[in-house]
Amino acid sequence: MKVSLYIAATPWNFLNSFVFASQRKDERSYLMYVDFPINQPNPYLDALSKIDSPFEQSWCFHGKFKGAWKKWRSRVRELNEIKQIVAELKPDQVFVGSDRRIEFQCAMTEAVKHKPEVKGIYLDEGVFSYTCRRRSQTWRDRVLDSWIKKRMYPCDWKHPITIGASEWISEGWLLAPEKACGLLKDLLLLNPIPLNFYQSPRLQSLLEQFISDDQAPLLNQAYDLLIILPHPSNLSVSLQQQYAEYLSKQTGLRIAVKKHPRDGSNLNWLENIVKRDKRMSFSILPSALPLELILPKLSFSDVVSAPSTALLTVKLLKKDVGINILTDEAEIHHSEFQELLS
Repeated sequence: MKVSLYIAATPWNFLNSFVFASQRKDERSYLMYVDFPINQPNPYLDALSKIDSPFEQSWCFHGKFKGAWKKWRSRVRELNEIKQIVAELKPDQVFVGSDRRIEFQCAMTEAVKHKPEVKGIYLDEGVFSYTCRRRSQTWRDRVLDSWIKKRMYPCDWKHPITIGASEWISEGWLLAPEKACGLLKDLLLLNPIPLNFYQSPRLQSLLEQFISDDQAPLLNQAYDLLIILPHPSNLSVSLQQQYAEYLSKQTGLRIAVKKHPRDGSNLNWLENIVKRDKRMSFSILPSALPLELILPKLSFSDVVSAPSTALLTVKLLKKDVGINILTDEAEIHHSEFQELLS
């Protein structure tokens, strides 16, 4: 039986690791959640402990230490712990979102000692899977930076030109491989992640662990429109006006609003717009919950948002939903996002 190790560092990584491991029932799966804030309980591992988890065992490692010396010593200690676990597991394959993470590189360094044929497998990392995150190829970054990493940390550092393209990776799984960035198309065997992976009863059981009893009714409703709001610093007056103009053309909608987790405002400006049509209803979804952990449970017909990673997540997971993009002319990068979201 194959042994699979999943390395996650974000809610999106965690979600993809979970659905993949759930489908591969003929494998022994293990999870490492890395780069998690120290001295905080990990809600993802806590949720796994309450359900029929696809992972035989899970570990949490940190990366956000204070002080350069303490950070280096702490990271080296944790990386050595990772290598010890890998030496015991002897995985046949290691799944990861970003192969630039030092934890993944250390895990692969150890894994090849025990199984030279071990496969590094890239799972959809979101926006960088489709737009590429090119790494500088100067001598300083390509040679010197790699040399420094090899001496500071217990790993054989492989310099990826973009996320997912290091020498450790041999195949990739994306929700929209046809839209993958050119470098990944050229370098990897890319496979589509079936959408039905995100519809399993086991995933629904997991997601319920993040939702309180008073939040459940909000997420069990069917909405006509989902409004995604950006970080408060990006919600300009111009962008607010575009939301207002869009809503002024709609009638009788059941609306769900997903605020940015750092948005502590009461949204009076948006509520006043909605109140102009007495047939419209207006619900604010839990802002602290990552959108990717809400989407598999949420039903809606259309979404309106500025170009964002959140909107891309909707596009990837809800392919039958109508996408409406608002563009603030003061911002940049919209043309790339709009092409990706089209």
